[in-house]
Parts: sequence; C-alpha cells; structure tokens
Amino acid sequence: MSATTESLMPRRSWNRRHLAIAGALLLVAAAFLAGYLPRRLARSKLVASTAASQGPPRVAVIKAVAVDAGRLLTLPADLVAYQQTFVNARASGYVRRWLVDIGDRVKNGQLLLEIETPEINKQLAQSRATLLQTIAALAQAKANRDFAYVTARREQQLFAKLLISAQENDQAQTQAAVWDANVNAASATVNAQRANVQQLEQLVSFGKVYAPYDGTITRRVVDVGTLVNAGAGTTATALFEIARTDPMRAFVDVPQTFAPSVRVGEEAKAAVRNFRGRAFTGRVVRTAGALDPASRTLRTQVDLPNPNGELLPGMYVDLSLDVAISHKAVRVPSSAVIADSRGVHVAVVDGSGKVHLVTVTPGPDDGNTIELVAGLSGGEQVIVTPPSAVTDGMQVQPVTAG
Repeated sequence: MSATTESLMPRRSWNRRHLAIAGALLLVAAAFLAGYLPRRLARSKLVASTAASQGPPRVAVIKAVAVDAGRLLTLPADLVAYQQTFVNARASGYVRRWLVDIGDRVKNGQLLLEIETPEINKQLAQSRATLLQTIAALAQAKANRDFAYVTARREQQLFAKLLISAQENDQAQTQAAVWDANVNAASATVNAQRANVQQLEQLVSFGKVYAPYDGTITRRVVDVGTLVNAGAGTTATALFEIARTDPMRAFVDVPQTFAPSVRVGEEAKAAVRNFRGRAFTGRVVRTAGALDPASRTLRTQVDLPNPNGELLPGMYVDLSLDVAISHKAVRVPSSAVIADSRGVHVAVVDGSGKVHLVTVTPGPDDGNTIELVAGLSGGEQVIVTPPSAVTDGMQVQPVTAG
C-alpha cells in the first residue's frame, strides 16, 4: 500500500464523523424548535390575554337621543261597558218564563222575565176586600153624621123656642161633632187601605221584570221554576246581567309628566289587536283631577263610539293621546336604566372612559326604549346594559353598540 492511499483513508473517516455530528446537532435543533416555539407562542398569548383581562372592561354604549316635547303618547287600557247592571227581583216568587238570553240586544222597558207571585196576589185580594170594607164604613159614618147634623139643627130650633133644655141641645150638637170626627177617621182609614192596595199592586207588577236601558244581556242566572227572593246588589240574587256597550269606556293611567296636558274633549285613538290597521276614535270625557299617590298617574276616561258592537267589554287596547311636556325628553334603551336602593340612574361614560351614575326621572316605557324626562340632555354615551358591579368613577373601555 502506498503512502498516498494511507493518508486518504483517515481523512474520509474524519469527514464522516463530522457529518454524523452535524446531523445529530441538526436533529436536536429541529426537536428543540418544534417543542419550544409553540410553547413560547402559547405563553405569549396567555400573557397578552392576562394583560387584557386586567385592563378596563369593555362596555357597549349608545348615544342618548333627545326627542321633541310634543308627541303621541300610547298607553295600555282596558275596555269596560258604559253601563253594566245586575237585574234583580223586587218581588219573591217562582220564575214563570224568561224571554231573553245571553247575547240578546234589548231595549229600554222591554219585558225580560215573569215571576209567579201567588202569596202577594192573595195579599192583594185581601187588601182590596179590606178596602171595600173601609169604604162601606166611611159611607155608614157619613150617613150617621148627616143624621146627626139634621138632629142638631132641629134641636137648635126647638131650643130657640125654649121647647127643650140647653142640656138636650148641647148633647145634639156634640153628637154631630162626634160623627163628623168619625167620618174623618173613616176617610183616613180608606186612604191608608187604598195606599196598601197600591203598594201590593206595585209588588205584583214587579213580577214582570223590564230592561232598565238599551243594552245586551251578558248573563242569565235563572231558569223556569227557580225560586227568587227580593234583593239587590249581588250575583246570588241576580236574574240577568245587562251591559250598555255603545259607547264603550276606556280607562288609562297617564304619567305625572304628561298629566297637565290631558284636556277634556281632546281626541283619542284606540288600536285593537283584533282589528289590525284600524283605529277607533273617541274623546276624553273626564279625568280624576288628582294623581294616584301610589303610581303618580292621572286616571283618565275615554269614550269610544261602538254602534256596531265590534268592541267588547274586557278587551285590551292601546290608547293614544296627543300630549306635551314643557321640556325635551331623552330616549335610551330600557336596559340602560338602573333601579335599586340608591334610586333610578343611568350609567354615562365620559370622554376619558369614566362612568358617572346620573339620577334620572323615567317616563313612558314601551319595553324596548324608555323616555327620561329629567337627568339627561341628549348626546351622552349611555351604557346599554350596565354590569352589576358598575360604580361611579369606574374606568371602562366604551364600544359603540351595534
């Protein structure tokens, strides 16, 4: 073997060793990068999220909108009949027949029901017979009085001729006066008995029950043969229930802010869900004249014409009134209002991101937005849904809602 060959073999083995070491180093480096870099990236994200969580909380804000003072105020209301009455019996007896049923329209004075009153009929017959007796007694008293008058005149003439004594004359005159008093007493008895007869006749007439006014029968409580007793005021003694539904009445509670602008005679419109697209026009006929101390609202009555009977008692309606307030109101989302033991507030965010709890006076609330009649002037950044831990001076990061 030559010297050149011997020098080349160690050099080749040295190169292979270096290549193996370099490959091993590359594998270690690749494994390090594959394991270390994802962990470092995750750690960086965790640090970033932790830093973000420790910063000011993000809150959604919306700009408070000032609305005009004059507007159409819509409030819920219930419809009630203009008149609603329980028809009761004035005489006791059994129902002979009824002539109307629920849903029937009746006129004032229309016969509704007949009651059989045998006891009262007997009492009336007895009273009439007694009246005849008193009339006969009066006639007899008058005849005796006339005879006493004739006797007194004759005795007076005889006494003038001194044919009888003064005692006899006085006796005749006194007897005439007595019979005159008897006639007056008998006449009074006849009048009393005649009044008794009229009373019983009135009771017998109560056996026929008539409608007190034009309306609709909403309830029939009795049937043929039912024993009814004279009474009033309760459903237990009622025969019918009648309601007058033209016009209808709607009662609405107007908030204190708008109460001064409600005027008798002003127009009002009622929207009923059963009649979409239609509005029933009525007028304000009266107000309570005082606010309810519990709700600070003004009880207002609106009459709605109902000639076709489309509106029914008990219906729910949305009643709209033209009202105004002396200053502008500010509209914000209903969820922005904070009502707790501290009062009623909204959370306003200023330009530096600080929260200010502003005391407000709420107005009409339709479930989505509420009008504030005091506290805000419009343009403020209001937190849409304040967190439960919101406090005055709290630092937040406002984000425009929507």
